[in-house]
Amino acid sequence: MQRLLPLTLVIAILSLISTYAQTPGIESPVCNAQFAQLLVEQQVMESKSVVEPIKRIKILIRSADFLWKFDQPKARGYFGEAYKMANDRFKETGFESKEVGEKGKGMTSILPDQRMEVIGAIAKRDAVWAKKLSEQMLADYDKGAADRDKMNKMRELEDLLSLAGEMVKTNPELSRYLYRRVMRYPLFNHWFFAFYRIYKDDPAFADSIYIEALRNYRNETPRRLLYLSAYPFANERIFGVDKYTLSMDLPANVAANPTLQRQFIDTFFVRIANYAASEEDMNRVPEKNSQSEPVYMVSAIREIEPIVIERFPDMLQRLSIAKSQAFSLLSGEMRKQLDDKNKWTDSLGQSVDERLEMIEKADSEGKLTDYMIVGMITWGERTEEQYARILPWLDKIKDENVRRETTNYFWFLRTKLAIKEKRLEDAEKYTLKVPEPEHRALLMFNMADSQSKNAVDVSNLFETLNRLSKLTHSADNSVAKAQILMGLANMYEKVNHSIALDELGEAIRVTNSLKDPDIFATSVRRQISGKNFSFFAMLDTPGYDLEKTFEELSKKDFEMSLANAKALDDKYFRTLAVIAVATNCTKNSKPVAKPKEKL
Repeated sequence: MQRLLPLTLVIAILSLISTYAQTPGIESPVCNAQFAQLLVEQQVMESKSVVEPIKRIKILIRSADFLWKFDQPKARGYFGEAYKMANDRFKETGFESKEVGEKGKGMTSILPDQRMEVIGAIAKRDAVWAKKLSEQMLADYDKGAADRDKMNKMRELEDLLSLAGEMVKTNPELSRYLYRRVMRYPLFNHWFFAFYRIYKDDPAFADSIYIEALRNYRNETPRRLLYLSAYPFANERIFGVDKYTLSMDLPANVAANPTLQRQFIDTFFVRIANYAASEEDMNRVPEKNSQSEPVYMVSAIREIEPIVIERFPDMLQRLSIAKSQAFSLLSGEMRKQLDDKNKWTDSLGQSVDERLEMIEKADSEGKLTDYMIVGMITWGERTEEQYARILPWLDKIKDENVRRETTNYFWFLRTKLAIKEKRLEDAEKYTLKVPEPEHRALLMFNMADSQSKNAVDVSNLFETLNRLSKLTHSADNSVAKAQILMGLANMYEKVNHSIALDELGEAIRVTNSLKDPDIFATSVRRQISGKNFSFFAMLDTPGYDLEKTFEELSKKDFEMSLANAKALDDKYFRTLAVIAVATNCTKNSKPVAKPKEKL
């Protein structure tokens, strides 16, 4: 049976709403901590009928986070309930995913581990509790990880590395604890990304964690040790034959560190020497889908050698010894493995111009394939001149579907480059050649974001948003349309608050017309599938977030933002929107003592 609100709470809320409704504008007298607390607690109680676990967990997390400063015991209760529900669900279903796109032809999207969603929220409030839950989760991981498939083998460890990165600025002590905790497990590829993630917030902290990791993992296999090879050199790839299996865009401020370079090279040379002297190492069977260890040693040394010659001449003798040891371990079969992998990496490392020469030759010999042409679009970076040279080749793609999808992606990427280089006239022209509404919208948002950073471009920004608005309003109702309208509300807020509210109202109308829409999706999908090959890309959609939109607009207009939040039919969406609106009011006065109600 649903509980009724206490009569005193109902009267207080109605009284405040009545007073508030008479006072439009930014400085609403009820936009304060007292009213915000009452408002959220009312909405939380109304949301009790939302029982779908993932939705329920999110409501509990947001409620707990909001109420922490007002009623910590109640907030802890919500957090505790959320973790129990997440843990019970994991025991029942394990890691969850969903298929995106046409059934059997789409791609699988990995859903977040709800346990980590709760731990991450708690970590911002109570580090000790977060540590305790992390240990509990790892204890369960230790019991069952050995029987998992490869995709989920290290999921908890990957998530803890991500959480550690998020906490670098706000709680470095907790961050260091989590990094050290993960170091108790074997070295795995996500460490490659971890150091750059830290570097963005605290370069010195990143260096210190790297030194600890290098010391901790110095006895790992040479293949795994190479996961630590990129960071000291500020490389976007690791050394060795697996260099094209991992890559990332580096932070803008990243810089090479000669001290750490020397330490890595020294550690790698020692590991080669120990391997060559260990019968156990030499007889160890390679890991599944991996090459023999000497293949990794030799291929990495080939890349390290010019660095030693140029920067560390005092290490030349050690280089010679390590090189000799590594090559002496190569069998005939291993040499073939190395040659085959080198051919593969050389092909991946081809420049756009080299690829163009390759397909021109293949075309003249009658050997041109759709895959070759698609590869020019999906691999590496291109200049505007190179895009112009590639364009005629798109018509040579034989498969009609592949030709259409590749052409669409070609214009998407060419538009992004034009925006990046601030060639906005070209960008506007190219955008018209992108047919998918959500992809065109993403480009126009990128363009608008570029224009919003320049006061001179305000009129152009307004025109860009107006064109996107007209395009979006004419489209059929869909999740993409609702998300784009949310993004428009966010962007219009920078130039015209009234229009921003209109777009928000339209977003709500569209959302209410859809059945269980996933409007919290943060990316759109691009897929090119041909015979014997598929290419997938997930494109981030910043600015489409419901909660951030309501929080941003309510900074200027509490009344209309709250009215729009209340207009959402779905209790799940409505609860999260109301909490987002109320967040801006919590700084205006002290919280009031309240009778406690269970969620």
